[in-house]
Amino acid sequence: MSANPEVEEIVTLPVETNGHIVELAPEVEPATEPVAVPAPQAKTRRARPPWAATAALGAVALIATGTLGYVAHAAAEQRDGLYARLVTTTVTLASTQDQLTAAQSDARSKKVTADYVAMYVADGGRVQTDYEVLNDCSSFSTCRTGSQQLLADLQKFQADRTAAVVPSALSASDSSLGDALSAAIAADAEIISGMDSGNVDKFKDGFDKLQAAMLNVAKAEAALGAELK
Repeated sequence: MSANPEVEEIVTLPVETNGHIVELAPEVEPATEPVAVPAPQAKTRRARPPWAATAALGAVALIATGTLGYVAHAAAEQRDGLYARLVTTTVTLASTQDQLTAAQSDARSKKVTADYVAMYVADGGRVQTDYEVLNDCSSFSTCRTGSQQLLADLQKFQADRTAAVVPSALSASDSSLGDALSAAIAADAEIISGMDSGNVDKFKDGFDKLQAAMLNVAKAEAALGAELK
């Protein structure tokens, strides 16, 4: 057998036997048949049951539905909370507006009353002063001047009262005041006429009427005080 395994030629060696040379063929090792190595077998993939895809989709749908439901619930709660706050704010604003409107109305009413009372006090004070002066006069000139000043102030009082905004609570006393002032104006005019004509009876009659009218002015003032309470 060749010492070189790469040399495939077989060499016959001579052997002497009984004087004869016999060529012996070398022993040939039996050829070793190659052992077939089994190829690795791929794992057999188990077929997915037909319901698996449906179950997976169902699970995803449940998760999605739950998520969407939570989001929708949270959005609904936020919306309801916002609506509740909006309603509360609206009610508060409406209440505040009502209070403001009531306060403004009350302020206007008080101002009207204050303006009327201020007019009443100012004009009424002048008339009462003039009346006292006329009662204390001791000569023709002082009585004539006093009666003329009283007439002018009575007429101004009546004009201011007519132009003023009368509070509804004072309407009764204002009406009585108007009647008393008219009577006082007429009586004072008669006094002046009696003095200018020298008619003593007319002068006295005018004075009696003026006293009655001024008494009614005082009664109207007392009624005004009661209505202001």
